[in-house]
Amino acid sequence: MSTYSIRMRSSADYCHISGAERLAPATELPQLASAMTSRALHHDKGRPDTIHITVDKIEESTISTVPALTPFLESNSSPGDARKLIAQRLHAAGIQAADIAAEMAYSLTGLRGAALIDSSSGERLDPNPARGVRVSTFDAISHPSKDCAKDHFHEALILASKVHSAPGIVAEICLSDDPFYTRGYLALDGFFHRIPNIKDHGSTLGTRIFIVEPDTDIPELIDYLENTPVYIELPPDASSSTDTTGLSSDLSAIAAQRNTAWAGAGLTRTLRTFETAQLPHSRIDGADYLLFSSSDYLGLSTHPELVSAATAAIGHFGTGSGGSRLTTGTSIHSALESELAQFFGFDDAVLFATGYQANHSTIAAIATADVEIFSDAANHASIIDGCRNARAKVTVFPHADYQTLDRLLATSSARHKLVISDSVFSMSGEVIDGPALERTCRRRNAWLMLDDAHGVGVIGEQGRGTAAHLDIRPDIVVGTASKALGVEGGYVLCSAPVGELLRNQARSFVYSTSMNPGSVAAIRAALKQLEVGDVVKRLQRNIARVLSLVGAQSDPASAIIPLPVGDETEAMDISAQLAELGVFIPAIRYPTVPRGEAMLRLTITALHTDADIDQLELALRNTGLL
Repeated sequence: MSTYSIRMRSSADYCHISGAERLAPATELPQLASAMTSRALHHDKGRPDTIHITVDKIEESTISTVPALTPFLESNSSPGDARKLIAQRLHAAGIQAADIAAEMAYSLTGLRGAALIDSSSGERLDPNPARGVRVSTFDAISHPSKDCAKDHFHEALILASKVHSAPGIVAEICLSDDPFYTRGYLALDGFFHRIPNIKDHGSTLGTRIFIVEPDTDIPELIDYLENTPVYIELPPDASSSTDTTGLSSDLSAIAAQRNTAWAGAGLTRTLRTFETAQLPHSRIDGADYLLFSSSDYLGLSTHPELVSAATAAIGHFGTGSGGSRLTTGTSIHSALESELAQFFGFDDAVLFATGYQANHSTIAAIATADVEIFSDAANHASIIDGCRNARAKVTVFPHADYQTLDRLLATSSARHKLVISDSVFSMSGEVIDGPALERTCRRRNAWLMLDDAHGVGVIGEQGRGTAAHLDIRPDIVVGTASKALGVEGGYVLCSAPVGELLRNQARSFVYSTSMNPGSVAAIRAALKQLEVGDVVKRLQRNIARVLSLVGAQSDPASAIIPLPVGDETEAMDISAQLAELGVFIPAIRYPTVPRGEAMLRLTITALHTDADIDQLELALRNTGLL
């Protein structure tokens, strides 16, 4: 039996009013044409001047089938919240043009098709901006709306599912141009985020934006969207559902749907269980490996001095602190804060239970409504989440592009400006150009906050970190004890007034139970090991040797050495090959890094021997990475 594509488009005064599309056998065409005509004549936007119905025969062999996106209902209460939500979701997915896309969604209207924009730059890519790009030749395998009655949810889900299957598409934003339909959606990472109150009731705003990976073949993409026939496979209950939400209300069912979509996108992770400490030679899930993925860069987590200090403190104070720092949770914590401030050369240090809390709460406490935050596009998730939680306006500048940052700071009308950057970026191991960044901030009277989680204990004399090594003086430095110091916890180095502010207004300091005394004592012992300096020198020597091995140079050098692969599947395969050779280096892939930029993240420790590095070299050569 032959299949046909039947499409309806109606307009008045040359302005688009309504459209519909189905794939169907010849026997259903008369009924569908009648239903589409009726729909066009009874639209909320008025009576059309022109109704076009076209029918094209489709070769059955050319029709592909793709699964529908997984619906997820958001809970925003206003268009303002919706706009912020869209930007947040896009930022979390690593889309650099997130703010541009959200702005365009609420300013661009009147297109008969969709705008194509570059996910990195936000540049329009569609060849005819007045027309945009249309999506055509698609249908559900079992269509929920047999008579073509308006069914916003299923129509949007079906269209978005075809769009999301297109080569190069990473996200879609849609606001219906129906003035009486205030729900829209964001399609992203296999999910169809239904967004209520995306616009005001009665608003004529209508926008569709497709966000595209850089270097996508645009003619090929447009041909797929407009001409390639696609069936969408809806979930079993979707075709008969009359529920206006289109969603199950059962939490477990929703979680299962999301897990399935996550797995379908190849994003599922599994836990690996260590049966030993994180030593160069470790036992993981019952097998022995040479470990090159630990952040215990100095190997201090098993150092006898740290173990002894932690054991003694637990014997004296117990295993828990008993409360938050401002109630009953302070014992040897203040002594550690004084030692941290002295070691790193700051007036004050404020201790947090984790480095994540340190970033998150510090940003929220500092960045009030009269502050504009300028955050590097490659910053750690704890910084991104802290920016979201702040009341300040947030501007993301291109990674390490300080010329653009300078222009953004110069044009900002904010009363105060806060620039935030990692010192050592956790995936690439790249170290910032600290002097250039500091000059830019001082020229524009901006505060500078650095996260030196991967610099402390690694970079500079005695491992005093990136800022000390580069001879710069940020206003705030955030550090962690969970990497090179071999313990847990985070801290903020700052001035005395800022320290007082954080102790009173940083929410995770005020409302979280403080770090257990054993960890506090172990950090104090770790600082003493840095002061001796021998362990830091051993680490730096090992880093230099492995950098030479892989043909890389960096000054200063971090303990993180990325081995780029690109394709996610290939990265997983190489990681598995290394495991078979007894070397444990997990693959890093989306969403931790952008799509198509998968890597193996190699880390070096002071405890690796020359023989360990020889074995690493042999394994890398055998897998083609050298």
